[in-house]
Amino acid sequence: MGLFDSIAGSVMNKVAGNSGNPMIQAGLELMNKSGGPQGVLDKLRANGLGAEVESWLGSGSNLPLSLQQVVQVFGTELIKSMAAQFSLPTDDFGRKLAEYLPQAIDKLSPDGKLPGSQAELMARAFSLLK
Repeated sequence: MGLFDSIAGSVMNKVAGNSGNPMIQAGLELMNKSGGPQGVLDKLRANGLGAEVESWLGSGSNLPLSLQQVVQVFGTELIKSMAAQFSLPTDDFGRKLAEYLPQAIDKLSPDGKLPGSQAELMARAFSLLK
């Protein structure tokens, strides 16, 4: 695990509030497979979830994400394989991903946008860990 993964894991841990939560590593893997945080947002927007994404980036309350939306965006096969990798039932994994993803994006974008570079992302992650 590299420095970025370690830092991102700490941020996901803070969001999830549970150091033993497999969603920390799952969230990192999903981001890696989807082109990073911006890639995840692009996939969500391309699947008609622009309003949800904007709510996570904005200063108001976050619109929820559902299990069905997670499956629509990332695909049944990816969700199934990741659920198996983390020894979770597929639906449980998808629901947890739907719960944590908006929170993680919200925490990484307090000014309404994700950091533009890995260095900025790491700096933002460090600030969340204080």
